[in-house]
Amino acid sequence: MSKKKNKPIILVIIIIVGTITVTLQKEMHFDKLAKRFEQVAEEVLSEDIQAISKTEVVRTLIYANKTDKDANIYYRILQTTYYKTDAYESVTGLNTDALNVLFSVEQMDTCIEMMVQNSPGALYKENDTAFLCWTHDPEVTFVLEYTPSKTPDSEILKMAESVSTQN
Repeated sequence: MSKKKNKPIILVIIIIVGTITVTLQKEMHFDKLAKRFEQVAEEVLSEDIQAISKTEVVRTLIYANKTDKDANIYYRILQTTYYKTDAYESVTGLNTDALNVLFSVEQMDTCIEMMVQNSPGALYKENDTAFLCWTHDPEVTFVLEYTPSKTPDSEILKMAESVSTQN
């Protein structure tokens, strides 16, 4: 009798372990897949078309609100690598190409251009999500994502100004 009761439990455990294993394998192979795509793209495309840059989110810090997850603040650092172009000739202000890794700049409801830490920046908003962004240099762009109804813009600006960009 107990063997019949254990069979469904064992089956559920096998399914859960299998799902976790498949999920981990998919996550671990992402870098290989990305490199394979880059190689294939270079082989397939003509010599007139070349990769000029690559932007990655290199760090995400989450400032969590214990009582309200919607009040979390996400601080992201974007790194752009330039291949065949001079970074300082390619980007002379806010690196909006880098920002498109996180959100579509063109689809934002509002944009207020400003300086943040003496660097070109902007405050983008769409619905109740905001992104305070600034480009420290063509290869490094910072983004603070937050919910304006939970955290005032003035507090985010203070936070951005207090972040040290020095090593």
